[in-house]
Amino acid sequence: MSVIWYKLWSDLWDNKVRTVLAVLSIAAGTFAVGAVFGMADQLLAGMDNAHRAVNPSHLNVGLEKRIDRDTAIRLESIDGLAGVEVLNQMTVRYKTDPEAEWEPGLLVMRDDYHAMKYDLLQLKTGEWPERTRSVGIDRSASDFYGIDIGDEVIFELDQTDRALNVIGKIRHPFVPPPAFGGEARFFVDAKGMERFGVEEGEFSELLVQVAPYSQELAEEVATEIKDRLAKEDIGVTNVIYQDPNEHWGRIFIEGFNFVLQILAIVSLIVSAILVTNTLTALITQQTNQIGIIKAVGGKTSIILRIYLSAVFVYGFLAFLISVGPGAYVAFSLTKTFLNLFNIDYNTFRISSLAVGLQVAAALLTPLIAALLPILKGTATTVREAIASYGIAGSFGNSGFDRRVDGLSRRFLPSSYAISLNNMFRKKGRLILTQLVLITAGTMFMIVISLAQSTDLTVANDLDRRGYDVRISFEDRQRADRMVRMAKQLPEVIDTEVWLTNSGSLLKDGQRLREAGIGIFLNGVPIGSPMYEPIIVSGRWFEPGDENVLVIYQEIAEDHHIAIGDTVTLDLGAFGDDTWQVVGIFQTVFTDGFGGDPVYAPLNAVENATHKHSRGTQILVRTQERDQAYVTAVSDKLKTLYEDRQRDVDLNGSGTTFEDRQFADSQYAININMLLALAAILALVGGIGLMGALSISVVERTREIGVMRAVGARTRTILGMLIMEGVLQGTLSWAVAVPLSFLLGRPLAQQMGQIMLDINLDYAYSYGAVLLWLAIILSISTLASVLPARSATQISVRESLAYA
Repeated sequence: MSVIWYKLWSDLWDNKVRTVLAVLSIAAGTFAVGAVFGMADQLLAGMDNAHRAVNPSHLNVGLEKRIDRDTAIRLESIDGLAGVEVLNQMTVRYKTDPEAEWEPGLLVMRDDYHAMKYDLLQLKTGEWPERTRSVGIDRSASDFYGIDIGDEVIFELDQTDRALNVIGKIRHPFVPPPAFGGEARFFVDAKGMERFGVEEGEFSELLVQVAPYSQELAEEVATEIKDRLAKEDIGVTNVIYQDPNEHWGRIFIEGFNFVLQILAIVSLIVSAILVTNTLTALITQQTNQIGIIKAVGGKTSIILRIYLSAVFVYGFLAFLISVGPGAYVAFSLTKTFLNLFNIDYNTFRISSLAVGLQVAAALLTPLIAALLPILKGTATTVREAIASYGIAGSFGNSGFDRRVDGLSRRFLPSSYAISLNNMFRKKGRLILTQLVLITAGTMFMIVISLAQSTDLTVANDLDRRGYDVRISFEDRQRADRMVRMAKQLPEVIDTEVWLTNSGSLLKDGQRLREAGIGIFLNGVPIGSPMYEPIIVSGRWFEPGDENVLVIYQEIAEDHHIAIGDTVTLDLGAFGDDTWQVVGIFQTVFTDGFGGDPVYAPLNAVENATHKHSRGTQILVRTQERDQAYVTAVSDKLKTLYEDRQRDVDLNGSGTTFEDRQFADSQYAININMLLALAAILALVGGIGLMGALSISVVERTREIGVMRAVGARTRTILGMLIMEGVLQGTLSWAVAVPLSFLLGRPLAQQMGQIMLDINLDYAYSYGAVLLWLAIILSISTLASVLPARSATQISVRESLAYA
């Protein structure tokens, strides 16, 4: 081995702490890149592959009344329609214990489980529900609700209850995650459906594919299906459009992925800053060695090769220790998210895209970051290098230094004053170290503020609701009867009845909604004290309003609908009419699987549906508003209405507390992932601080020896170095706090739009300020311990012999 390469390996091996810190600094950023980009690559690809594997329908058409198979077959003559498959789906109520409360669920029937064409179901365990008194259950609902093969599920039928045996677990490709509020889905065959009042050979939904696929053709075919069925007095209640190449769950993931990728890149940049810091110190320390190499004939190219090779070794080692954990975390996160969407992902995979990015992050980024200090060092002449004191540096030459020295001597004990002065000795390194710590602190406080803002936004939306309980009914009920029954309970202080109906919006003759179900019309009494959504444009209802609508912001943005525009509201069998848009509202959380809500005055909906003094939903305000009290009243109301089950069938119920839990479950994963990346930034910051202090100890080897020679105790030296780290941490905190305050609102608003598609009610987290102070002080102290201990072990002889 040549002398030059011996020097390279000697530098790496003899300075193990510096090598380890440099490698860990690069590895932290490289790990973040591998984990985040690996997850994004596998997650979206996994979702799309699972979607394509089930031969997804392009249209799911819901019907107002059931049709026979021949009627569905006749639709195949429509130009562009490639095929039709029939099925049934209906709302049911079930329980697993005779003493338990009824729960809402969905019952699905496929015409032939062995010859499905579209939206293919997959039998995961057991058998298809083709035996007498048997039922299958969706696999995700089985896991979430704890209903297994062999269990009995009790279903509510007319005038009786029927227990069916679970014999199979089935994967349904279009299931709202139960963790996000999705209901349990059960499966039966045609004979099983007859028990629920559906005659064999009758169907309530159509799965349709078009050829060649395009969104425009799908919309044209949907319109033609609707028109043909209307001639047979069959109304269409809703249409769900699906892109056959992209999973429907992408809307929940894409914005979140984008923010994570930005933060991963920030982590990588922070790591690059640490590499620059380390190489600057190394070059400065070895300035005289560079002069000696040049003096004996060493060329600049050789010196460049030595230090760039050292950086390459740092990066290569960082890649080796980060690629495995990054791939594992990416796979684990992908599996967790895909399981939420009922997608199997059990075979370990490594994203080639993520590995390629990690190679670039570990090898190229550090080389680029180190290039400037290396070029600066190699440009030093022999005379300058030999005459240089290397890393000894100086403090006190500038006016700033003298002011710092004066303040420190005035307000701090002498040993702590030395710590403060030493901190400013190498201002370039201090700035780089502070950039890392300030970035970590700022991001941490912004993420905490984002979480608090999300919480505040949900709380504010729930506070806008004047009700505590809502009960929905299968069919339209007499409003006065619903109110009278609810007010039998002394806990009820106010009620309000809404009339709801599914429908579609059309503008310029075209159906709105490029994907998803149509709209869900809510007839609300003018002056309602129960609920008023967040109006982002226009106004809410006023006395005298008739055919006016307040529509969802996403509909308005996607289809360029403005205040004052006229649209056509199609209510199926009730016909269509023109309505004017007077307001646009924002909803804080949505399940993403039902129709987008649209509001209209109750009297206008009654006129449009010809159903006066009727309602489909009752909202109830209770005497007290704590969770236990509200839940008890909800149970009493359900029991009260269920006792009248001959003519009152419940479709569902909920409380504001259940809505809160649903919203929290939607946002918790996003926030926790952001906090994890903020923690990675904090870890990188701690590594950077440890590296800076370790270099500082090497710089002051002679000073420490002199202090020990004149009687400085180990505890004094230890305290001095730890205090320097704490002061650096405190300084970064003092800068990060105002930065997070200034940047928090705009960044939180952007993150809210990108990840959650909502405008957040911003709340700066002052608790995060104190929490980050505690964290940074802990990190600073721990990062200072190792360098401080190494400083106390320097003997007087070693320090005086140091050059």
